[in-house]
Amino acid sequence: MTGRTITAEEVLRRELEDESFRAEWERTAFARAVALRVVGFRAEHRLSQAALGRLLGMAQSGVARLEAGEHVPTLETMRRLARALGTSFLVEVDPGGGLQLLDRAV
Repeated sequence: MTGRTITAEEVLRRELEDESFRAEWERTAFARAVALRVVGFRAEHRLSQAALGRLLGMAQSGVARLEAGEHVPTLETMRRLARALGTSFLVEVDPGGGLQLLDRAV
């Protein structure tokens, strides 16, 4: 059987054609952006989810939920992340209620 390998970008592009998938993708964009920062920090510092949880004052399952990127973290969680990761988060809230995590030039 011969077939062409499909990239993740191609799969996503196809999935985004579905209105309900696109709505959920857009709804979770902020949570996914935070998740990428958390996963990156944890990998860079060679921490387990449990070890990062101790730094954040939360259970390992809380870190797992953050890294899943399916739920928007609370402001208190963002505050904990900023303190533990030694970083700032710049958040934009648009008039439609959308959230965006902005990169900040240092």
